[in-house]
Amino acid sequence: MGWVVWILTNCFPKLAQKGRLKFDKVREKHLLLLPEKVVVLNDTAASILAFCDGNESIHTITEKMRSSLDSEKLPDFEIMKADITTFILKMVDEGWVVMQDARVKEL
Repeated sequence: MGWVVWILTNCFPKLAQKGRLKFDKVREKHLLLLPEKVVVLNDTAASILAFCDGNESIHTITEKMRSSLDSEKLPDFEIMKADITTFILKMVDEGWVVMQDARVKEL
């Protein structure tokens, strides 16, 4: 589990170069466009991926997602961060998101 802590503190998720987010106005759906695939996203997935620009850590993405919710029904921060981490790591496994090392950002 140590590598997950390292990722949370030192890496910044970024949409893979081959991917692009788009909102289809006709179908009213969020899409992730890939070279040979179109993925239909729900609102939450689209919001998370919109923050995956290489400038935000998973911690910061969680803070921003949480701040957009109704303040009376806020989920536990750590549970939400774990869910977002799981989602982003699945996107990394698919090759749709890459993790940018903080050391690269400093160059």
